[in-house]
Amino acid sequence: MPSLLRSKKNSQRKYIDLINEASSKWANWDPPRRINPGDFGTVIKSTGELVVEGNIYTHADLVHIARKYPPSEGHETDRYHIHSYEVRGVDVGAGLGANLLGIQGLVFKSRWQFNSKRGAVLLMYQPQLITVPDAFFSETQDIPILKNKSVVYQVFNCPGFYMYLSNKVNEQVAVGLRADLPPQLSNVNPALGVGWTAHGSIGIGQQGYQPDATYTPLFSLRSLRKRLLRRGESDQGPTELWDETRVPWNRLDDDGMSEAEDDSDDDNDNDD
Repeated sequence: MPSLLRSKKNSQRKYIDLINEASSKWANWDPPRRINPGDFGTVIKSTGELVVEGNIYTHADLVHIARKYPPSEGHETDRYHIHSYEVRGVDVGAGLGANLLGIQGLVFKSRWQFNSKRGAVLLMYQPQLITVPDAFFSETQDIPILKNKSVVYQVFNCPGFYMYLSNKVNEQVAVGLRADLPPQLSNVNPALGVGWTAHGSIGIGQQGYQPDATYTPLFSLRSLRKRLLRRGESDQGPTELWDETRVPWNRLDDDGMSEAEDDSDDDNDNDD
């Protein structure tokens, strides 16, 4: 029989863990909470939430370096999706003129097959990517303020997002989005409105749609790690290098509980 996770924080951490495993990126369980490029802080072990302590572009010890490397904006795409390994995309793509769930005029349509293990899906409509240049990290390998911290180096902002964590059953979930419609579809019933619609979901879902890119569902983190010396290499240069931040917990079971540690321990450092 399907069962929901024991608590909200377990749901959050399990979802973040599944998305990270599939992409090395970090899901933001609260997408209206804006996360900015250059934010830095620590990840809470019990929830996976990033607690922001400052920003490289405003912090007194970092701004003199960061101002040389302003964030760059990437190109905008119509759709972006990530799904965990337990999930299979059955039908994912543009939906204009298509009919899904009996609704005409969808700009995004998708159908996902889940199995008896927890699965996660993140959908973003028209995401905009903002990135901190790599050159900033080359100059900050020995800055004390960033030791044991994680830095946001990629941010995905979008006007529409859909997040779903399944409930350990073999379910097929159909998800569609109606946004601002082009003139050729102006005859679509306006009473249907804009926003996400889903069918077949019994797990935990979140969604949002606004005309502007007001949501931050996804971001990437880097943290300093001890530099490994190759055989015969002399111990010169920085002792730590920037790398993708790893999750601060061991393997999680399907209910978001760690299989090999005390979840009450909120040691947030990213050491190996």
